[in-house]
Amino acid sequence: MEGNLNKDVRGESFSIRKIPVTESEIQQEVFSDNHIDKIKILELSNIIDKWEQELLFSENGFFSLKGKNVEGKINEFVAELDSFIDSKIQEIAFVDNSSKKLAKTIKIEKIESIKRKMKAHEQTELKNWETEVYENAIKSSISRAVLYKSDVNIIESSFKNGLSVLKLMAENEDWTPKILKYREEKYKSEFYSSLIDAFINDKNPKANFYFSKYKNILNLEDTEKFEKSIKELKNNVIAYNWAKELYSYNMAKSEQEKEIKIIKDKELERKIRNYLNDFSLSEKKQDEEELKEKNIKNWKEIIEISKTDVNKAFLYIDFSGKQEDVKSKKDYINQIKKQNFISTDKKQFISLLSEYFEDFENFKTKDISNYQGCFAKEDYELFSNLQEIDNIEFFKLNIDYKYLVDEIKKLKINKEEDKYNIFKLILTLNSEYKQNNNKNPDFEVRNKLISIVLERFKNKM
Repeated sequence: MEGNLNKDVRGESFSIRKIPVTESEIQQEVFSDNHIDKIKILELSNIIDKWEQELLFSENGFFSLKGKNVEGKINEFVAELDSFIDSKIQEIAFVDNSSKKLAKTIKIEKIESIKRKMKAHEQTELKNWETEVYENAIKSSISRAVLYKSDVNIIESSFKNGLSVLKLMAENEDWTPKILKYREEKYKSEFYSSLIDAFINDKNPKANFYFSKYKNILNLEDTEKFEKSIKELKNNVIAYNWAKELYSYNMAKSEQEKEIKIIKDKELERKIRNYLNDFSLSEKKQDEEELKEKNIKNWKEIIEISKTDVNKAFLYIDFSGKQEDVKSKKDYINQIKKQNFISTDKKQFISLLSEYFEDFENFKTKDISNYQGCFAKEDYELFSNLQEIDNIEFFKLNIDYKYLVDEIKKLKINKEEDKYNIFKLILTLNSEYKQNNNKNPDFEVRNKLISIVLERFKNKM
């Protein structure tokens, strides 16, 4: 019978689970206090390991600290870990005293192990920080020399400071004499390359002086680059001085040509011609600016005297100015004498507005003071204000202007006065909106204003 119980229906053997049937056998299945403490010790170890990972490797953990930021942080992190472990030992509540001692031993060993890892990280990062400070000091010595390149004393002191930093690095990092020599040669090359490059960018002839003096310590790539640039700089200096002297003689262009043709170097000849052209344009621009300032000043004088005694205003006209300047001032005085105010020439208004939108950049600096002779004061001020707007606001106005021009054509509005009234009204409404709201009208507001103005003129037709 017993043998049959150990066989299944297919004749294969199997084990019957043993069921305790006595009290003594039941006691064998209960965990002892000692066994439970051992499990708790393992649990504590697991908790510490998990907290170690959080302490060291989390986003804000100890290993996330870099460079100087790691200094003095070990005690702060360890104190946090120590407090955490103590709280866990209290929570776990060991039964046996030996288990409590073992838990404290584990705590000490774990903390010492973690401190060693943290100390190693601290040393590495402080070393990296130290190296970074050295490297920045070397870069700073070069940048300071470049910034104060006109001061020979600062150049020399900066160079010496850089070499001193390299020697300090060599001592702290135990460089061999060979490594120190290599780093010094590299530094000298970078120092004078940066200096020469700065002088070339400033078109300063000192570039040639430093290049000739330190050519042998520069790397080959920089040497080739500087040779080409300095040759170009030399030619520019020669061409500039030659052109400047030639221009100072105030020769006729035919006489200048005779002098230029003496030069055999075609590239040098080209550069001299370019400089002569630049001098001529610069002088012309300066003359125009002086005439502009003179004309504006004379207009102010005439307008001011016209307020008190218009008959004397003719005496204040500067007849040394351009013919159109003089004519505009005469027209202004005659209108004031005749009707005591200036009427706007509608055709001139529309023409000037078209010019404004065709070439905004030049219009910003254009002398429009002569238009005081054919524009009412408010219309003249309107254009004066248009000269002051920024590019973004001009872009918006330009869109509105083109739209209005198209709409005027569609509506077949041909009278100059009607066109004038439409453009002026739109510009005035924009200006009033800005004045009342302390901001420029947006797209929606501008469209609404345009619609209102156009609707008004449609109803008149």
